[in-house]
Amino acid sequence: SHELLKTESAVPFAQIEEVLLREDQWMGEFVHTRQDGRRITVLVRKSLDRDPQGHPRMVLETITDITQRQAAEAALRASEEFKRSVIESSPDCIKVLDLAGRLLSLEAGRELLGLADVTPLLGQPWVDLWKNEDRAAAQAAVVTAAAGGEGHFVGFFRTFDGHDKCWDVAISPIRDAHGQPARLLAVSRDVTERRAAEQALHDSEARFRAAVGAVSSLIWTNNAQGMMEGEQVGWGSFTGQSREEYQGHGWSEALHPEDAQPTIDAWEQAVAERRPFEFEHRVRRRDGAWRICSVRAVPVCAEDGAIREWVGVHTDITQSRELEASLFARAEELAQADRSKDEFLAMLAHELRNPLAPLRNAAEILQAAGVSAEERAQAQRIIVRQIENMSRMIDDLLDVSRITEGKISLRKKPVALEAILTAATSLARSGCAAHGQELSVTLPPEPVWLEADATRLEQVFNNLLTNACKYSGDGSHIALTAEVVPGSTPGAREVVVSVKDDGTGIDPELLPRVFDLFVQATRALDRAHGGLGIGLTLVQRLVKLHGGTITAHSDGLDQGAEFIVRLPILRVAPPPLPPPAPVAQEVPRRILIVDDNTDSARSLAILQKRRGHETRTAFTGPDAVTAATEFRPEVVLLDIGLPGMDGFEVARAIRAMPALSGVLLIAMSGYGRDEDRAEAKLAGFDEYLVKPVDLEQLRTWLRARK
Repeated sequence: SHELLKTESAVPFAQIEEVLLREDQWMGEFVHTRQDGRRITVLVRKSLDRDPQGHPRMVLETITDITQRQAAEAALRASEEFKRSVIESSPDCIKVLDLAGRLLSLEAGRELLGLADVTPLLGQPWVDLWKNEDRAAAQAAVVTAAAGGEGHFVGFFRTFDGHDKCWDVAISPIRDAHGQPARLLAVSRDVTERRAAEQALHDSEARFRAAVGAVSSLIWTNNAQGMMEGEQVGWGSFTGQSREEYQGHGWSEALHPEDAQPTIDAWEQAVAERRPFEFEHRVRRRDGAWRICSVRAVPVCAEDGAIREWVGVHTDITQSRELEASLFARAEELAQADRSKDEFLAMLAHELRNPLAPLRNAAEILQAAGVSAEERAQAQRIIVRQIENMSRMIDDLLDVSRITEGKISLRKKPVALEAILTAATSLARSGCAAHGQELSVTLPPEPVWLEADATRLEQVFNNLLTNACKYSGDGSHIALTAEVVPGSTPGAREVVVSVKDDGTGIDPELLPRVFDLFVQATRALDRAHGGLGIGLTLVQRLVKLHGGTITAHSDGLDQGAEFIVRLPILRVAPPPLPPPAPVAQEVPRRILIVDDNTDSARSLAILQKRRGHETRTAFTGPDAVTAATEFRPEVVLLDIGLPGMDGFEVARAIRAMPALSGVLLIAMSGYGRDEDRAEAKLAGFDEYLVKPVDLEQLRTWLRARK
């Protein structure tokens, strides 16, 4: 198999063999060129299996396409690096404006503005933030930049925490692909303290003037003994401490209580040893927020080597630390998502293979000679049951995807709770009986009406009852109870439905994640309970779509479990429904069945013949067009994925035939998304069936056909 990989950096097989013999496993990444010419990155894992005497027996190899994962990781790293560079590279307030000067985003400097939430300002004229006397200069700078030049001005406006600040502002155009200004980048530097320092300290404190306007760096001095004295403009403006408050070791009062004494101890030791001081601690900003600061101080010595003073710098690294934590959390999320994906794919393969064995066995029974009527009936029941199992798993996967993307719509109407629960329990009773379980049902004495999709709610409670049957063990007790209670608003009521068992319970570590996607109580190889780990996720989201909630409770393993669903109920019972319309009799039809899966087409044709219809089959797109011309069907069941011509092309060709203007076109597909149905409608299809075909729905459409 090593020779099958067409790679640009293949490792010599002898080298791989040497590693396998020594370590029993080998792993490597390669760039592989597929037969279609596309280059992908693959991860190859090899492991050596030995016999009981330790001799090599076989090599197990897996090849995984990691192209998309690597691309996603690279994109994430690039995005995070860009954000980090914007945040860390500048102490300025950075904004993006449109060409008219309206604020589009605040990229950095929200703390400088004392701004908790920038959302209310988005779309507002940025010029309006400035004091009246500076608005003209601000507008002129915007106009200059919008015309392609570089705008600049110095002005004042009051920050949102009540401080008048002076800002040095530069505005430059952000150009589009054609070199034309598309947006504006406004970089504002707070120069308030710098201007004040220039006036107060003059040349003797010139070393502070550049640092006063910095957002995250505070420059300060201490005397030779390590005590703060004199005017510390940056420290005072950042912490809000007055000169009297930060004198000596008073600056430690601005530190977090947990950090103050360790900082003083480390600082005094550095002063005594006459060495540079480095530390990290939390400093309270003047608005009360705690900021993580990195501190470095060095001694300034006279010509004779004696320490004259200490110069230190505080750098606000809060955003850096938060970004590091965010990246770490994101990396852990990606790792967990990757693990969940691998586990889910393994489960999916297992669960989809499981029905194949009974299906194959049932097929062998039906083909065998001398099969009794009971054996034939049993084989038929096996086939129906396993097809239903596979369909249910696929439907659950599609439902979770649709709900997650917001593409599922409920068909709500007034329904009786009793009817929903009765249908759900009737489906669960056979499973309970097989395990010797007792299922009790307690319903409210009065009728309870819901505005709901009956099919979806039946799915919710059937899932909860099925889980209780699976996990509570043989001979357990399962109780379904429903009770009407007051709602959260005056006059409102809701129904509380509980599914409780006294079985295996839920591990306390699992309980908070029991509704997460792909989460199951066990990953053991025996897979005793089966399933894909999506049932409770689907239940939770369906309940939420009905305006309700669901919670899970368990005292631990072997302590049983309870799931509680709360749903709003109608305040007024709906009027009685009119009597059902008489069922139309089935009329023989000419039906053309087109599917490249010949077994599927022929078996469906047999079923329709048994119902009295005349059928014709075709297995390619061109053959379907020919058969439609010759057979002139009244109904066409048409697969979408066909060789030669796809189902959409065939549908358009049939619609163009005058002799078949009234034909009923029904699409058959393994895809069931809303966009797939919409595309079929545009191609001329009247109806849409998701495989496996719902035969009762097809029968209903044929009866209704005029």
